[in-house]
Amino acid sequence: MATTADLATESSPDGDSTSGDGSEGPRTADSAPVLLELLDNEHTQNILEALCRGPKRGRDLIDACEASRATVYRRLDRLEAAGLVATELYVDPDGHHCETYQIRMDRLHVTVESGTVSVTVRLTTEERR
Repeated sequence: MATTADLATESSPDGDSTSGDGSEGPRTADSAPVLLELLDNEHTQNILEALCRGPKRGRDLIDACEASRATVYRRLDRLEAAGLVATELYVDPDGHHCETYQIRMDRLHVTVESGTVSVTVRLTTEERR
């Protein structure tokens, strides 16, 4: 079965087609199974669900997902590599630095048609500007 994956190739409101890395079209033909495998994991789903409620620090995700530190950070690394999650440096009021994680997508669409599986991810409105 053939597979394809597009990262945010849907048109933005102003009509421009965008993708996570600034290029147009599919990232790689083998990305769909990789994305589907990543998303077919309880810890990944819990992380994404928590991030849908807003940006979170790693320790907050560990608590929310009830998973080990290593598991959460391993999943976050994979989600960031896939372009689904972004990190941002956060400075606490007491001066401590930490990273926060935020979801980069507002829609993920899986299509199975004529023996081809395609995965399309639409970046959040902020990312598409």
